[in-house]
Amino acid sequence: MSFPKENPQLPEGINNQHESPFVDFVIMAGALLLAVVSLSFLIGWGAVRIAPTVPFEWEPDISLAPSGYSSEEDQRIADYLQSLTQQLIPQEAEIPSVKVHWLPNVDAANAFATSGGNIHVTRGLLDAVNSENGLAMVLAHEYAHIELRHPVVLMLEQIGHTLIALLTGFDNSSAGTIAQQSGLISLMAFSRDMERAADARAVTLINNYYGHSRGAEELFKHILETDERADHQWGLWQSHPATVERIEFLNSHKKGGDTHASLRPLPSWLSESLNSNSEAQ
Repeated sequence: MSFPKENPQLPEGINNQHESPFVDFVIMAGALLLAVVSLSFLIGWGAVRIAPTVPFEWEPDISLAPSGYSSEEDQRIADYLQSLTQQLIPQEAEIPSVKVHWLPNVDAANAFATSGGNIHVTRGLLDAVNSENGLAMVLAHEYAHIELRHPVVLMLEQIGHTLIALLTGFDNSSAGTIAQQSGLISLMAFSRDMERAADARAVTLINNYYGHSRGAEELFKHILETDERADHQWGLWQSHPATVERIEFLNSHKKGGDTHASLRPLPSWLSESLNSNSEAQ
């Protein structure tokens, strides 16, 4: 048997890439990014549609409030907030129960809803509103989140985005990072829509209860006056609509007679209690 004296010449171009490795990487990374982001937004879209079908009783009962109140005055405030909220809820409402919790040691003007029908109200919120109408708007807004099943939407979105991160290997791959960040963008985008929907529902509720919506913008005006960052636009990273936008929305939904309607003051005992607590601090 004879062997060739030299290696044969291979045909030109065999096993050689026609594109640069960098271009191939960019194409693959772009395809992965598009797939993950599309899946993330699909999860958000699906969560909005699935949430209303989830029985309310399946929601985890998440409350961030203390188990009891340290004084009878705090209990009285909690009872008042619970009573006012119940009066705002339509009789035909399908939500079995809503529990309102009073957070007397939180100075930030805030209220928020958690799953299981829980609403939390801070001391700072009561300091920020000037009438029962302004307080009722905030309570109605948080109830609207519960009625519209927004806590379940967020829960389903978070579960979906966590699964994406796990499937893409969040701990050891850049794809997982993409999944987490695109999921956060989707979550916050839906959150802005939720806030707008809750504002619209709340206006309907207070109109039904008071016959007008005057005073609904009190908290937002307070935020605008006291927080110079309140109306900064942060694009996709801003979870709530701009404060000015919300005030304009509420003003646009006022009826002609609203400017002459009288506001219902907060109970005198409540104002006295808040003032005495402020002096004690």
